[in-house]
Amino acid sequence: MARYHDNARVFMAFSDITRLKILDFLQGDEMTATELQEKIKIGQSTLSHHMKILVESGVVTARKAKKWTYYSISESGGRYAAGLVKLLTTKSTATEANIKHVSSKGKRRTRMTKTFSIITDTSCDLPREYLEENDIEVLPVPFTLNGTVHSMGYWQEVSDKDFYDALRNGGTSKTSQINPDTFTESFVKYAERGEDALYIILSGALSATYQSSLIALDDVNALYPDCNIYPVDGICATTINAVLVKLAVQKRSEGLSAEETAAILEEKKHQILGFFTVDDLMFLHRGGRLSKLSAIGGSIIGIKPILSIQPDGSLALKGKARGREAALKQLVTQLTQGLDSNAAVDTVYISHSDSEKDALTLAEMVKAAVWVNNVELITLGPVIGSHVGPGAITLVFESHMTRREYENKYHPAK
Repeated sequence: MARYHDNARVFMAFSDITRLKILDFLQGDEMTATELQEKIKIGQSTLSHHMKILVESGVVTARKAKKWTYYSISESGGRYAAGLVKLLTTKSTATEANIKHVSSKGKRRTRMTKTFSIITDTSCDLPREYLEENDIEVLPVPFTLNGTVHSMGYWQEVSDKDFYDALRNGGTSKTSQINPDTFTESFVKYAERGEDALYIILSGALSATYQSSLIALDDVNALYPDCNIYPVDGICATTINAVLVKLAVQKRSEGLSAEETAAILEEKKHQILGFFTVDDLMFLHRGGRLSKLSAIGGSIIGIKPILSIQPDGSLALKGKARGREAALKQLVTQLTQGLDSNAAVDTVYISHSDSEKDALTLAEMVKAAVWVNNVELITLGPVIGSHVGPGAITLVFESHMTRREYENKYHPAK
């Protein structure tokens, strides 16, 4: 639903006569609110309402200078809106488009296999050191904490600890999608050098960011017909995407091409299962995942939801537990159900939003329940933390089943 909300915000810019008038006036040059009021003959509160919608859509930008705010048309926002119309009215789905990108490039690839670049975004939550050591480009997903926009990704001043402390003290945070120009700048860099690349981005079912990347990729492909950049919708975010990034690094080191690696990731991503619980239901409510009544009621009686990543990359409630310990036990149950009882597990990933003690407790529970070689802990950064709040715990592992097979077996549709 988050993706649909993002798309709806874009089209709201064009769905009102007054807003169309405002866009008409802004085509000439940037204007202040006072100048727009004089042109359109509407009140200040009415104008503020329309400008809020236009700015949130990305079609209009607002520039503050002293006591004035100047509004202007955003060229990148306009290109994104036009590209979105094309994307939504094209018969192929995003997933089908992925496959076509991979298969069509395969028909004309006759050169020798060479190394390739890997691109991801800050929602993958991999440690900065790992990303730098493996020469992975990380595109920042912007977030706004207490009114301050942070768009520098891993290189911003606020630490994970400071971020979660701010939320515990009543602060608010929200995320926004990556600007299409950011994707274009990244893709052009590789296209101009004739380098292959693949990128792994958070679920298209959770954000419009993936759609932005496809629009940018189409533009770059038009300019550079021999461009070989392969998109992978991780149909998730955070730790599952981290596992895909690590697999891409492994396949690159084995000498596979970007195209071959993308095909492997497209298949493997359906077998990486993820389940999580949160400590405070109100953060899910603020992110549009839960009604206010359910959030308040659940918090009062100590209900801890068990959620999972669906086959399409969206979130779904899989169970409820009364209290934290019971919630952790349910996560282990989901793990044991998704594993072959006779096989050893290489790595189980546990990610947390500033709740290391509970993450370590869960790690011990996992080791007692299954034969696992390694349990890796990952800290959730501000991008995902904005939506789950402090105290979230995620359990991720590779299953012998696909998500669809797991759903059909343990959570069949009623």
